[in-house]
Amino acid sequence: MIEKGKSVLLFLLVVISLVQSYFLAYSMPYMEAKVKTELDYVKTEPLGTEENVENLIFPEQLVLHLGDDKHTVFYPSTLPYYDLILTKLQGREFKGMKRDLVNTVDWDQIRRENKGVELRFGRDIPFELLQRVFKIDDDFLFWRDSIDRIWIYSSKSSDEVRTFFFSADGSNVYESERADITIGDVEGYVGFGQYWDPYSSEDGNVYIPDKPISRLLRMEVPFSRYTTEQMQDNLFFDPTTTRTIQDRQDGPQFYTDGKRGLKVEQDGIWMTYTDPVAPTNGENDIIDNVMAATSFVNQHGGWNEKYQLVKEIESESESIIRFQQYYREVPIVSGSSMNFGYMQLTLQQGFVSSYNRSLLVLSNEMKNKSTRQLPGGDQLRDVIGNLDLGGRNIEALFPAYRPSLGKETVVMSPVWAARLLTGEVIIVADSIPASTK
Repeated sequence: MIEKGKSVLLFLLVVISLVQSYFLAYSMPYMEAKVKTELDYVKTEPLGTEENVENLIFPEQLVLHLGDDKHTVFYPSTLPYYDLILTKLQGREFKGMKRDLVNTVDWDQIRRENKGVELRFGRDIPFELLQRVFKIDDDFLFWRDSIDRIWIYSSKSSDEVRTFFFSADGSNVYESERADITIGDVEGYVGFGQYWDPYSSEDGNVYIPDKPISRLLRMEVPFSRYTTEQMQDNLFFDPTTTRTIQDRQDGPQFYTDGKRGLKVEQDGIWMTYTDPVAPTNGENDIIDNVMAATSFVNQHGGWNEKYQLVKEIESESESIIRFQQYYREVPIVSGSSMNFGYMQLTLQQGFVSSYNRSLLVLSNEMKNKSTRQLPGGDQLRDVIGNLDLGGRNIEALFPAYRPSLGKETVVMSPVWAARLLTGEVIIVADSIPASTK
């Protein structure tokens, strides 16, 4: 009887111990809620939308080779054909990569004689990032390389489809020997361009329309803007500690929390945010920094239009990442008159040390639209030939919008823009009112 009583008592002690352990374990959050860290001050207000990095990587041009030295060019604004081709290629698989030297093939002969499509990104895209956009074989030994073109063509001589990825430094080319693309696929891509504007190129790099083109509108676009208070709430850990260094209506405005700084200028439409980062000795990885830059924008202002990854400058100490803004699928190029049409971030090992962006939010509404004509043919060649580029060569030509800021609207005017080998983008030629004939 005594032994039975001991057993019951022991059982009760065990139960009481378990109950006490339960309350101790699950009462901890009440204690933790009293502890406040610096990050708890961040109460960011959602402004723009969030974006995935794969949606920021896309070709600036699709060059279609129609055979017999006939060509045309699709831009992101060439809807729906640009999207149809790109979507189809994103669903294909590229396997069995083989590396070779780029000069082992006469590419000028191939572009003149064979039907195919070139995807031109216009900047270095690391293979590891490109894999987020296309289904590229994982078993690939050259991931640290970057590419700037993909060229797919059907060979007249061998009746087969060949697919090549061009390294951005111009030295190597990678062939996907097991890409699931058929001759019928290539014929379909090329078929979209049969009745499009004809383009010509003397060197296979810069393509110029044979005739003027009238596909873009001049328009006035209403806008709203992010306020300085909204950006302070998004960028400073505790906005209540932020103080004004200089606040004048006729000049830049400066704000700081003692460590980070915010400069708002151009009558409140452009901001520069700085956050000093201590130098480190670790590796500065460009891919990690691109991912970190995308995440930072998602959390601090968001994306209020379509953007494209256009610049990745990497050094031992930092990376500079730039995203080009598009409006209605056309890039915005402001020239030197105003800062507008891009975001740029400087990062060190994933930490953002500077952040530049416009505070304007363009409306989808358009006012006072009019059709404009961009020059082509010999007229455009003469304009380009008369440019004083100081020895800098043009590597790409594309239509763009040049913005002009009014009181309530931004005027978007179609222009020809060019990217130089240095990476600089300039405005080459203006548009004129389209003929009514």
